[in-house]
Amino acid sequence: MNKKGQIRMSETIAVLFIFFVLILFGLVFYSKYQTVALKEKQEELLANRAIETTLRTLFLPELICSDGETEPEDNCFDMLKLRLLNETLQRNLDDYYFELFSYAKIEVQEVYPGNATYLLYDKPKPNFKSRESTYFVITLRDELIGKGEASNSFGYVKVGVYS
Repeated sequence: MNKKGQIRMSETIAVLFIFFVLILFGLVFYSKYQTVALKEKQEELLANRAIETTLRTLFLPELICSDGETEPEDNCFDMLKLRLLNETLQRNLDDYYFELFSYAKIEVQEVYPGNATYLLYDKPKPNFKSRESTYFVITLRDELIGKGEASNSFGYVKVGVYS
């Protein structure tokens, strides 16, 4: 009778050992899954922030094309405003623009007919891990002062946000 009790006790200990090993494997698997899920969520949030920053840039009243009383044109930057804003922001990065764009780099690249690049805003995050960039095609209108004529060129806005 004594040997049967010892065998049953050994079986119980073996079952408990296997049970705890399975629980340990489950915890390791769950922690790896949570790590991957958290990283994907951070990447998604960074991409959303990049899109939001791009939209804020596209609808800046300081840049958008307008003709007096008419509604502003979509996806169009006024070159005169762009040059002046570029000079203003290079001299001093205002807290107002930091609240709008946070840690980001915003460039306007003229593609046709010229090849000019305008750095509007650049505030890199110290010790950043990655940067998510978005691109948006725009029209660049350059009004010839005194002649009432406008020449259009094409370019894109590149917005990179830091994580």
